[in-house]
Amino acid sequence: DWSEQSHAERQALNTPIQGTAADIMKGAMARIVSGLGGREWLKPILQIHDELLIETVEDEIDAVKEILEHEMEAAAELRVPLIAEVKQGNSWYEAK
Repeated sequence: DWSEQSHAERQALNTPIQGTAADIMKGAMARIVSGLGGREWLKPILQIHDELLIETVEDEIDAVKEILEHEMEAAAELRVPLIAEVKQGNSWYEAK
């Protein structure tokens, strides 16, 4: 019926987009790990879709934010720019 066909068409369009987004995120995470150079005070906690939750010491927040923004925005070359929005808080809820 029409609704099944419509659902299948949306899924066919969405699947490659989601797969590409996941590949870009994996590349960004690899770049971040490399860019941070094994700093002991930094701890990746969680990935939620296109978000990363990172824990670090207070003295390094600005440096970590700069590295995260740069590496995430450079994770892929596209016709449109990738924009990374870096926020901070004492919890994921606060950072949102």
